[in-house]
Amino acid sequence: MTTEKVKGVRDFIGAEASLRQQALETIRKTYELFGFEPVETPSFEYLSLFTNKSGPEIESQLYSFQDKKGEKLALRPEHTISKLRVISGNKSLVFPLKAYSIGNVWRYEDTKKGRWREFIQADIDVFGSSSMMYDSEVIACIDFALKRLGITGYKINLSNRKILTSLMENLQVETEKIVQVLREIDKMNKIGIEEVTKNVSNLIGAEKAEKVRDYLNGKEIAGLEGIEEVESLIKDLKRSYGVEGVYFDRSLVRGQDYYDGSIFEFQFIEGQLNGVVLAGGGRYDKISSKFDADFAIVGGAIGFDVIMEVLIENYRNEFYKKVCVLNVDDLEKAREIAAVLRKTGITTDILLDSVSLSKGLDYCNSKKIKYVVIVGKRDLQDNLVTVRDLESKIEMKFKVDSIADELKKLF
Repeated sequence: MTTEKVKGVRDFIGAEASLRQQALETIRKTYELFGFEPVETPSFEYLSLFTNKSGPEIESQLYSFQDKKGEKLALRPEHTISKLRVISGNKSLVFPLKAYSIGNVWRYEDTKKGRWREFIQADIDVFGSSSMMYDSEVIACIDFALKRLGITGYKINLSNRKILTSLMENLQVETEKIVQVLREIDKMNKIGIEEVTKNVSNLIGAEKAEKVRDYLNGKEIAGLEGIEEVESLIKDLKRSYGVEGVYFDRSLVRGQDYYDGSIFEFQFIEGQLNGVVLAGGGRYDKISSKFDADFAIVGGAIGFDVIMEVLIENYRNEFYKKVCVLNVDDLEKAREIAAVLRKTGITTDILLDSVSLSKGLDYCNSKKIKYVVIVGKRDLQDNLVTVRDLESKIEMKFKVDSIADELKKLF
């Protein structure tokens, strides 16, 4: 039997799997802290749900198949469309509705570092309100989640699709060339404004390209919609939520067939992963019409697998705040202490096999366990146990009866 896994997927075990679960729980609790409620949908839908929204060409990017009755189905490539199906078909819902979905999605794409065929998305959306205060709420919630995970080395790039739409209209750019022009503008942070201007000039001519350059350089251009909305949103994020590090990025382009208002990205700016996008989203009020509905929507998603790379690559692991009880020569007492610690809510492992202290400590280090409770008869004669901090190598003596309280103080 082969043990080779399918291309584009991964296995997680032990410490890494534990970190992922705890990070997911942190995100989930943050979403709920902001009043978002869970929406759970099936892993697969009718293929037409996705092709009706994005066109038949999208099927090449999906895991699509026929069931035994010949129905054409597809694994979900995102959560938003499934949520829209649920919400647009439920007339009893009260708006505005704040919803979140966290779970696996699948896309058939070329694989490379940071890009997988199965990955986790953690989405939040507000359905049924056009108030830009909800744009702030979504961005602030994602910011809060990242900070609770211990990630701070990022900036928030903000723009509005209305700006570039009105710029294209003002310049009378042919409809069939607009997407190409926006793609070139989106490359500015990678190739620079000179190269962007040159490429845009090849598409729409030098005179119009110069106007695009003026806009990207920050020059005020009459008649552009959306700029005031960006400026208002930046002020509101700081005033109402204390969110700093938000910048108007004139070259930001996201989801050209998707967003029609605010757009944003959380961009990491530290270490080897400098430049990767941690989260993104925006306002997409018009998309509900594809579901025979009419309600405004703003939302965003944390790229969970990118978040995990950042946590592992750039930050000390603060998640493994758990204890292991090591028996030196009194297993029953060690098991009794472990039971007490668990009853008080302390995550506790215990080695039940007979091993030397050095091997026991090696085990704890491999699991990235912070504190080890060493149970030996010599200490027990004085009603004591030894607690060793595996990071600092400092040892402490605590009374057996107060071990749970003392450990909680250390955490």
